[in-house]
Amino acid sequence: MRIVPRLDTIERHMLAATRVSRSIRRVGLVLKRGASHAHEVAQGVVEWLADRKIRILAEPEHATALGVEPAEKVEMFAAADLILVLGGDGTFLATARLAGEREVPIVGVNLGSLGFLTEITLDEIRHTLQSALEGDITIDRRRMLRAVVRRRGGVKETYQALNDAVLSRGSLGRTIDIEANVDGVFLALFKADGVIIATPTGSTAYSLSAGGPLVHPSVRVVVLAPICPHTLSVRPIVIDDDAKLEFRLRSPGEELLLTLDGQQTVSLGPEDAIEVVRSPHSVCLVRSPQLSFYDLLRTKLGWARV
Repeated sequence: MRIVPRLDTIERHMLAATRVSRSIRRVGLVLKRGASHAHEVAQGVVEWLADRKIRILAEPEHATALGVEPAEKVEMFAAADLILVLGGDGTFLATARLAGEREVPIVGVNLGSLGFLTEITLDEIRHTLQSALEGDITIDRRRMLRAVVRRRGGVKETYQALNDAVLSRGSLGRTIDIEANVDGVFLALFKADGVIIATPTGSTAYSLSAGGPLVHPSVRVVVLAPICPHTLSVRPIVIDDDAKLEFRLRSPGEELLLTLDGQQTVSLGPEDAIEVVRSPHSVCLVRSPQLSFYDLLRTKLGWARV
């Protein structure tokens, strides 16, 4: 694989938006569950790729109907040279969280309205795949979070998130106290419904609803956004993504929930500690040649409407 940096992007935005030249021999297909339209689109993609002698993998529940090899998402990251996600941002997140050391480019195709992650349109699928087969695609390496739960007795559990890791109360009707430390330095005792730890990619998701800032994906930061804080002086804070964030529940008798990308939830107790750092792995998001991050913001948030 030959990676040629786009120096203008790297120098201006600090993030590796790169042109990638690689040989595509195996493509993994991930379909939104329960979406019949996704299967119809996938069938056309399978035929197009098969004509070009490309080996195709799909999740077991779709593989038989599509006439391709079955493979779970983890197996796709190990075997595929490109992964095509047909669905929305939720389907993309469920796939991207499994990214590991092998940086497999992921093409997110939105079957409905334009997504922040699934920015390739249906009309662009074949053009994008053709560019990939010709060894010329542009990717953004999106930083991820690693959340480590340290339980009583030394038990350790590790999770990943592309958008955010959210600490929230387990029961309705009352706030909780969450102690936050940055690089071993006490930051605050948040009395709130919870705290959002978001990547720049996740700044357009839950963090935005909690009053957090919009952050360009290239910026090397994490956003710490309290959810409905009890004190008006508590505001979101932007922190260097090299920092180690540590959290503990300080409300006796309460339950704390850790939710990754709004999809995976872990129950925590008062004796558990949560550490959140930048993951050593990145998600390689294949960019649309037609849209920039600012185009997405303008379109999704309606900034050009009159």
